Amino acid sequence: MRFSAVVFDLFGTIIGDIAGQPYERAAQKMASVLSVDHNDFSRLWFATVYERNTGHFPTLKDNVAYICRQLGISANEEQLSAAAEIRHNLARQSMMTPRAGSLDTIHELRKRNLKIGLISDCSPSEPEIWPDTPFVPLFDATIFSPIAKMKKPDPKIYEFVATKLGVKCADCLYVGNGGSDEIRGAHEASMYPVLILPEYDSEAHVLPSNEIVEYANNHGKVISALQEILQLI
Repeated sequence: MRFSAVVFDLFGTIIGDIAGQPYERAAQKMASVLSVDHNDFSRLWFATVYERNTGHFPTLKDNVAYICRQLGISANEEQLSAAAEIRHNLARQSMMTPRAGSLDTIHELRKRNLKIGLISDCSPSEPEIWPDTPFVPLFDATIFSPIAKMKKPDPKIYEFVATKLGVKCADCLYVGNGGSDEIRGAHEASMYPVLILPEYDSEAHVLPSNEIVEYANNHGKVISALQEILQLI
């Protein structure tokens, strides 16, 4: 296979995922800070994922404030800031911890003269944290959904990163853990999709569905370590 670029997902791909227990614990802490029932808060927190990912809320604090208004809770500025900081710190901790082999793999891809891109469906915090991560000098183009105002699997977001990289979608290998229906989205945008399975030494891992694994096997590749990408280039 010949590619001129590799496009990565962020959480669960080049860094650990924050789904599962860590995410639930963070939501519990946020609810506690706000003196809100955990179940009520979590319901609205998960219900506003799309708005959070597409820039409807400029900041996490705005998202938290919206939830409080919906619940009829009068949280003060200190509480709102503290709750948002809990989620921000969870993302920061994960983003500062590259997944095993990610940095070495990306360095090798660059040595082979491939362009490197990123598409991340995320909250407003992640673009703020990104400049502090060790990944910054290795990426040629980064697309964060709250800034782009769109998210996967919208074909335009794949086309957007390809344009920024100066390549065609058909020349891109896409690597992700399967969230946001990204594998299907990548394939339908003409990228070659690669599904990476979770690291089992982390309690945060969430297995992709059988349907996602089957789709990846039929239209691309399933791998368990990022270094396997090098065999596809």
